[in-house]
Amino acid sequence: MNQYYQKQTGLFGATINATKCVGLMLMVCALNNCDATNSHPSVSESTSQNLNQKSQGTQIAFLADVHLHDIYAAPISGGGDTDLQRANLANSFPKAPETQSPLLMRSMQAQLTSTRLFNENFFVFRAALDDIAKRGIKLVALPGDFSDDGQPANVKALARILDEYNTRYGMRFFAITGNHDPVRPFGRPGGKPNFLAADGKEVAIYSPDHTRCISNQAWFCMNDIREWGYHDIMQTLKSHGFSGHAQDVLYETPFSSAEFEQRGWQWCDKTSCIFMPDASYLVEPIKDVWLLAIDANVYVPKGKYAERNFKGSGNAGYNALLTYKPQLLQWIKSVVERAKAENKRLIAFSHFPMADFYDNTQPQLENLFGKTSNQLKRMPLPSTTDALDATGLKLHMAGHMHLYDIAVPANHKGLVNIQVPSLAAYQPGYSIVTLNPHHEAIVETVLQKEVAQFDMLFPIYFKEWQQRQRHGQPLWNKSILASEDYLAFTEAHLKEVVRQRYVGKEWPKVLATFIKSHTVGEVFNDAMCSVGANTIPDEVASLPALVLAYDYYKLRNAGAFANIAGREKWYTSSINEEGFNACKTPNSTELQHLLADFLSLLHNAALATDSTEIIVKGV
Repeated sequence: MNQYYQKQTGLFGATINATKCVGLMLMVCALNNCDATNSHPSVSESTSQNLNQKSQGTQIAFLADVHLHDIYAAPISGGGDTDLQRANLANSFPKAPETQSPLLMRSMQAQLTSTRLFNENFFVFRAALDDIAKRGIKLVALPGDFSDDGQPANVKALARILDEYNTRYGMRFFAITGNHDPVRPFGRPGGKPNFLAADGKEVAIYSPDHTRCISNQAWFCMNDIREWGYHDIMQTLKSHGFSGHAQDVLYETPFSSAEFEQRGWQWCDKTSCIFMPDASYLVEPIKDVWLLAIDANVYVPKGKYAERNFKGSGNAGYNALLTYKPQLLQWIKSVVERAKAENKRLIAFSHFPMADFYDNTQPQLENLFGKTSNQLKRMPLPSTTDALDATGLKLHMAGHMHLYDIAVPANHKGLVNIQVPSLAAYQPGYSIVTLNPHHEAIVETVLQKEVAQFDMLFPIYFKEWQQRQRHGQPLWNKSILASEDYLAFTEAHLKEVVRQRYVGKEWPKVLATFIKSHTVGEVFNDAMCSVGANTIPDEVASLPALVLAYDYYKLRNAGAFANIAGREKWYTSSINEEGFNACKTPNSTELQHLLADFLSLLHNAALATDSTEIIVKGV
């Protein structure tokens, strides 16, 4: 029997038969609604059966990449060091529309060039926790980037929220560090140049020890946006995973002690050594359920270790962990062996992916956009995935990439890596693991559509838009302020990121220029030598070609959750690899090659949409 079962459901819960057709069979398959062999084995299971299984099992919710930013952290009273600072404090922070409380907001422009939202995270996090509470789930894991840059304001706000839900609902929380918490292993000056003033202008706010404050170049200076290191973050969140609890059956670390000062590794170069903190832990919160929290942050030293100057961990992940933390890999293996011997239900979680998160399209991405594009530096090497699989882990819940993906090994045995979607990006959601009595883990992912107050800041953003218009700055699409719900808001966010950042800055210029100024029909007429162009529905052919770019990133980021008006059926059935290859002749132009390569990538993204639920045996 196959080790994994998968079920694919659409945005509104309808069951979809996931097909994967190739070559000339594409059109035949589409016309006859046939099933083909999936890349991941699946069996049909009724909804009632799954619900019955879930009702009998322990459930754990996983919320990745919350990136909590406390919008209420603006100072309410007190003065700054200069007349300008005192004036800014008194008059110039944005005010909450209903309470008139001062707000510490990032600009909409900053949000629309980032892979994540900032300000609305405060609301969606609480909405997700409310949803989890309604489901009666008591165990909640946070696989990293629970704060935005480990700033005191944000970590303290997270602690208050977790304390509140623990008191109200009896929830237990288990956090593990990501590359944004902390940004570096030890505390350092922090801040950003794109906070928002009351008049809609972007302003620089930094911590007092930052050079921009020391040189009086900051609009405002405040200690609460300094970037904390490990010790302060773990101390503030010690009740939420970073230390043992009276309710725990078991709590251990890879070290001889659970004291923060002793949790870490000695890293040495030829002249000196440093102590590198590590937050990993194993906890048994209820009998026979083990949660393995892996700190996969690796801060590679720049220069001599004694100088305490480090690279960020965002592009390091497990590739670097094998070199810099080999002892951690041995500890993971020992945990797996003990779990098996003691019949424990083991689930691992960390911030970084353990397997391919782009459905084997890395060669295409490198060919089209370059080897360092699309965050490909974050891709685990095949040898890295093999080493992690060799530990015996069966199920790992990851974050970091702000997308939803399921990676199952080719032999259908061993490590399954689930990329939990971010609440701060398209499509926003979280994952639930249900451990049923049959030693199966049912992993389902749900979207967070309803978010109270998600539009509370829209009037302030409109002031920002007007300010940019008055000063001749590039304008973002203000239609985002007409979003009817949080799902629509994150979709509008992704579209602007695609327009401004991906197509706008990261695509080859000749391809980006064409996509921004032509229609879908013109793309196919130019790229495919008219092959397949006559099969394009008129309503699709007349759309702006940017829709193709939007659809690609939606499919890549959200899989079966992507809302692209049914065009995924057309991408998989009416276009095929033969058509793309036919256009790439010695006489083809650079543009034709680029368009054909992009359409091939879009085609494969539509084929590779992951199911919304998977059952992993042996957990």
